[in-house]
Amino acid sequence: MGKGVSAVRRSQFDYHSYRGRKSASDWLKWIALVLAILVVLAVAVLLWGQKYISYTDNGLRVDLPFFQSEPKQPDEREPNVVEQDPGDTGDTSEQGDTSQEQQPQAQTSAAAVSVPLSAILDGSAAQLAQQQNADSVVVDMKNDQGQLGWSSQQSLASAVQSEAQDQQINEKLQSWNQGDVYTVARMSCFRDETVGGQMDYTLQTTSGYRWKDGDEMHWADPSNQKVQDYLIGLMTELAQMGFDEIVLDHCGYPTQADGLLSNIQYGDQAASQVMDAFLAKAVQALEPYGTKLSLEVSQEQAAGQDAASGLTPQNINQYAQRIWVAGEEQGVMSALTAAGIESLQQRLVLCTQTFSQSSTVSQALLS
Repeated sequence: MGKGVSAVRRSQFDYHSYRGRKSASDWLKWIALVLAILVVLAVAVLLWGQKYISYTDNGLRVDLPFFQSEPKQPDEREPNVVEQDPGDTGDTSEQGDTSQEQQPQAQTSAAAVSVPLSAILDGSAAQLAQQQNADSVVVDMKNDQGQLGWSSQQSLASAVQSEAQDQQINEKLQSWNQGDVYTVARMSCFRDETVGGQMDYTLQTTSGYRWKDGDEMHWADPSNQKVQDYLIGLMTELAQMGFDEIVLDHCGYPTQADGLLSNIQYGDQAASQVMDAFLAKAVQALEPYGTKLSLEVSQEQAAGQDAASGLTPQNINQYAQRIWVAGEEQGVMSALTAAGIESLQQRLVLCTQTFSQSSTVSQALLS
């Protein structure tokens, strides 16, 4: 009896009940359960994170939202700033300042220097102009003797300058005129010993003799139609060779400075009418080539104080694109302005012995 009670008490208080060992199958069940849970979680992550997964050249890339910074919202109080492409031509204040810096400075008046024909042919004329700080050159293409500086196709052309006896003279002149140097062809117009020395074309005296000026030079008759056609033909050939400008010297009848005028035999037309018609035809002939027609005249002629030549302030103003005059600048400007010659600041070429840095008009050194 006592033994039984003692056994019961020891069973309740001194010993745990026996439950047995866990078998291998139990462990496998737990592992399978854990793996199943992991698989479910992995599938859930893939389904949920597809929009955060991308494939790049460097491999798999995951951009989780909690690793991304929130984009900065623009402050409406701040002005909008537009980044401009370097090639954009949009106007900015900085570009405006740059354009002002790049604007060319005001150009000084043009300067021309007389050079021999040989300098044109060998190319040294550009250097001669540079030495004189000139930007253009003047070459005598028809001198007082009537000798030409090129090979002309005109029927009255018979005398050439010694430098112009080259068979390729015209090609060389044309090649030169394709360069950058502004080139003026100077022509002695009616003072022409070669043509004026021929009785058919000479300016005659009232007695029927060939008239000569104070230097014993003959002149061609300005009213002779063949003489006019010859001169216009020469100007056309010069324009075709590319000369930028043709300046006519001795254009018209002789003036008081050339000799005795009382015995000159004038035609039926007034001298001014003869020159009006001649200059109008010359301008028309040169127009297709863009070659300027200019006149070298005395201050008295341009001012209308020596009208014997037939040149007047009116036809000079009408037909001469530039006016070449020797004299003191202010005096010339005043006299020609009073005579009604317009745009003198752009048209006047002051023929001088030395260039003046203070001149406001174009200048020329003529030999």
